[in-house]
Amino acid sequence: MRDTAQATQTLPTPVEPERLLMMGLELGAAGEGVWQAVEELTSTRLGVLLRILHTAPPGSALTPLVWERVLASDATHALLDAEEPDFEALDLLLGHIGSEGAGAILDILSESDSLATRSKLFNRLAALGPSIAPEVIRRTRDKRWFARRNMLALMGEFESWPPKWSPAEYSEDPHPAVRRESLKLMLRLPHCRDRALCGLLGDGDPRAMGLGLAAAVEACPPEAVPLLADIVCDESMGADLRVMAVRALGLSGDPVAVAPLLDLVQEGMPRRLKLLRSRRRGSSPIMLAALQALSTFPNCPAEAQRVLAKAAESGDPKVRAAALGLQEP
Repeated sequence: MRDTAQATQTLPTPVEPERLLMMGLELGAAGEGVWQAVEELTSTRLGVLLRILHTAPPGSALTPLVWERVLASDATHALLDAEEPDFEALDLLLGHIGSEGAGAILDILSESDSLATRSKLFNRLAALGPSIAPEVIRRTRDKRWFARRNMLALMGEFESWPPKWSPAEYSEDPHPAVRRESLKLMLRLPHCRDRALCGLLGDGDPRAMGLGLAAAVEACPPEAVPLLADIVCDESMGADLRVMAVRALGLSGDPVAVAPLLDLVQEGMPRRLKLLRSRRRGSSPIMLAALQALSTFPNCPAEAQRVLAKAAESGDPKVRAAALGLQEP
């Protein structure tokens, strides 16, 4: 019994693969045991392996050899296919391979059912910059609408695009989310801006219209004025969208914009402008926006000036202030 106990005590203690790899990296050389450790960590604890490589001694001759093994194993998919992806380890991997890892991440971005995962991958892809644009553009032809939408949204994160590529190709896509992303990108191109703005305003999708209205407030082409007039007169539209359309009409300076603005003030009312005496209706955001727009309109016609003069005498202080151009509605 004593001999057996002594024999048991003298058995060598197995060295953990992490420790074997760290020793190999310190020595700059590897035997069979170190490579077995690399294989085990690659298949079972890839994140641990990447963290060890990240802290390897500078100049270790073994480090690039281990990286070759890691990259041959399709490490990006291995990290992201896990039930709980290791994004910290992914950052270490991307720090080493850069844009070369974009393909695998784009695959998973298009396949993942997790919104949190897609968001984190999107941010990392955006950080890789325009160098991955050709790969992203190739995937904009995916048959799945959400994949096309995601790729166009990713292109929007880049400061520059390949010279021969244009997002206009997708401006008539059958899915509204894809059209919206395409038109949004087109706003960045001077030769496409007016077309894109009108496309957004006429799309019928509230999110697209919101983008178009924001652009129209900055600069409104003449061809957009009728579309804006349609929005301000459409009572089925949300009040926020209608107010933005009113502001865009006022800022356009186009004479055609005066009539719909006056209609908002005078709609269904006699010349005595009873509407302006009604505190409830006179204080509505849309009414105030119309008065504000008329008050700052260049070369305001006589009829509009009479409306403003009457509004300036209103018993409602908000109406008076808007007519005098003293407040933003």
